[in-house]
Amino acid sequence: MKSLLSFLIFTVCISFSYSQCNNKVLFIVDDSGSVSFSERQDMEASIQQLSNQIFSQNPLAEIGLVQYGQPNASSTSQPSYYLSYPFTVNPTISIPDNPGGNNLIQDVLPNSINTMINDGLFTTGGAFENTTSIFIFTDALIDSGCSSVLTNCSSCNVPALSCGYTYLTDLSNSLGGIPISTYRVISSFNPGTADGIQQGAGVLIEGSNFQLNSTQIDLLTDSLICIDADYDVFNTCIGDTTQFTLTTSDPITSALWDFGDGSPTSSDLNPTHTFPALGDYVITLTLTSNGEVVTTTNTITISDIPVANPIPDYILCDDLSNDQIEQFDLTTRDAFILGSQSAADFTISYFANFTDADNNQNALSTNYFNTSNNQDIFARIYNTNNPDCYSITDFKLIVDAQPIANPVSDFIVCDDDTNDGIATFDLSNIDSEVLAGQSATTFTVVYYLTNLDAIGDNNPLPNNYTTTSANQIIYAKVFNTSNTDCFAITTVNLIVDVKPVANPVPDFINCENDPSLINLNQFNTTVLGTQNSTDLVVTYHTSEADAIAGLNALSNNYQLDQTTTLYIKVENTIGIGCYDITTVNLSIFEFPFLDAKTIEDCLPNNYNINADIGVTNATYLWDSGETTAAINVNSFGEYNVQITIGNCTKNQTITFVKANNCNIPQGISPNDDTLNDFFDISYLEVDNIIIYNRYGTEVYSKANYAKEWNGQSNAGQELPTGTYYYVIKTKTDPKPLTGWVYLAR
Repeated sequence: MKSLLSFLIFTVCISFSYSQCNNKVLFIVDDSGSVSFSERQDMEASIQQLSNQIFSQNPLAEIGLVQYGQPNASSTSQPSYYLSYPFTVNPTISIPDNPGGNNLIQDVLPNSINTMINDGLFTTGGAFENTTSIFIFTDALIDSGCSSVLTNCSSCNVPALSCGYTYLTDLSNSLGGIPISTYRVISSFNPGTADGIQQGAGVLIEGSNFQLNSTQIDLLTDSLICIDADYDVFNTCIGDTTQFTLTTSDPITSALWDFGDGSPTSSDLNPTHTFPALGDYVITLTLTSNGEVVTTTNTITISDIPVANPIPDYILCDDLSNDQIEQFDLTTRDAFILGSQSAADFTISYFANFTDADNNQNALSTNYFNTSNNQDIFARIYNTNNPDCYSITDFKLIVDAQPIANPVSDFIVCDDDTNDGIATFDLSNIDSEVLAGQSATTFTVVYYLTNLDAIGDNNPLPNNYTTTSANQIIYAKVFNTSNTDCFAITTVNLIVDVKPVANPVPDFINCENDPSLINLNQFNTTVLGTQNSTDLVVTYHTSEADAIAGLNALSNNYQLDQTTTLYIKVENTIGIGCYDITTVNLSIFEFPFLDAKTIEDCLPNNYNINADIGVTNATYLWDSGETTAAINVNSFGEYNVQITIGNCTKNQTITFVKANNCNIPQGISPNDDTLNDFFDISYLEVDNIIIYNRYGTEVYSKANYAKEWNGQSNAGQELPTGTYYYVIKTKTDPKPLTGWVYLAR
């Protein structure tokens, strides 16, 4: 977070300058008959030069001319005096001669000034209102009796003088030897009287030579009341201590300040004052210099100081360049800094540093491109009518990284056994693909059902989300973790793939006499059943682990060398991990008989050759076409039988040969040692046998004989050792067999 700095700055200087120098000057000219023509010419030239000097000092001065006497305007010896300046008062006021004589002191002062006062020319609205200086030109000398004459002028508010001599010392000494009687300074007027004449000075110019030189004119104008002064006013913001600073080259005897708020006045030359409220105040300054008093008034305004309310950091999202540079509309911060203050009363500017803000220089464009991230900006709010009443606060320009919502491949999961098109997706598995290398700490991925929800951050989906249909679009929103307004959105297709079924496959038996290279594709039809094989692939593996992982798939031609179990994987090619597995048992069937066998017997007549292998489902096919397990033959030879068990068929050749032991035994020894205990002729298929002793007596006989005789008589008695004779009649041969046999006990 930024640190907020708030500064209240209110320093203002207002300057007031004025020069109070005889704003209105009056020339009174003795134009009586005693003034010669040359004197008038000199007087006119001197008046013009003196007026010119007055105007150079104070261009706003007003000069009036009063002529004493009634000259003949047409007479060249009595010219009229019209100055070549734009006088603001009547340039000529004729005052008639006093019947008592032509004395200036008696006529001009008592009559001219008094007459003008009585006529209202000095009062408010009069032609000579606010007259500050009077210059009197006359050729009459003021003698020592003037005091009584001037005293007679008391009615015109001119104080009594001692013939003015006390006013002439400095002037006379400055003129460098000009007689004192030539230039005399007379009374000051009283500013407080009803006649309205302001405090000023009068200069009496008398004598026979009115040719004033430049030095004399400078000295005369220096005698005018003139106070040049100015004062500065600092700190005119509410609550501040306002400083008044007076600057003047004139010697100030006293100053009186009236602050216009009813508070006590101040006599300090440079006072301070705290104004109680906002508003305009009339400042009245009265200065006294060289005995003269000048008053001036000016208006100052005490202005309100704005509050620089805290401004939150201004944060924008970067564009796709992510260069951390953006355009900021700084005017959007105005409302924050203003708060409840009126925008009509205060103005706001923005700066790159505090120094510029404090000095109100180098203000930034309101459409501003930051120069670095987390850049400090200083806002100056100031009183529109008094820019020096201001406050400063700061905030930061922050450009947050703009995420990229990268395209996402279809997210496919396998349906369960119900194949209802509904499945649960772990959406967090998509995060890495959406971010595509962007920091998972800086950015967060959230998923929504609609684009509007994603924009408005409404109804985020859980990570384990169950779809409502087999093909559903959702919206992945990636946003800056520290600024959720920086985001991007992409779509994700959620696909619930049909789960395939790996149907059971019957055991496969390969006959031992069949090729051992097995084409595994022969099982595909059974495994798939009625499923559409377009999107399904069938692979074979030697282990279930390989089948699950999709590793080490067998080629279609499989070498079967021994009985084994293969794992058959049926996988949906659209999705990943959408599969089912079954097995097939492969075995090699070995026939329980030899390819060939030999049987021996002594007599071939109606001999039964039996190929039965003891297998219930075995079938037989002899060369003769017979399909029984055994057949009867009448001769020795080879007999071929085709034996079929299941799908396996094998031929067996039975060779029937005469046995090497087909002779009738010539002796027996019935001693229970299992060797030759019986007279065995079972191979002959005997119909009847008769045994005789050496005397020809029948001792034993039996029908259907095989090997029952072991030396006993018909009565069951043991016959003695000896030679006995037999007659054998077989069932296959009508010719009887005869011979002898020895019985040994």
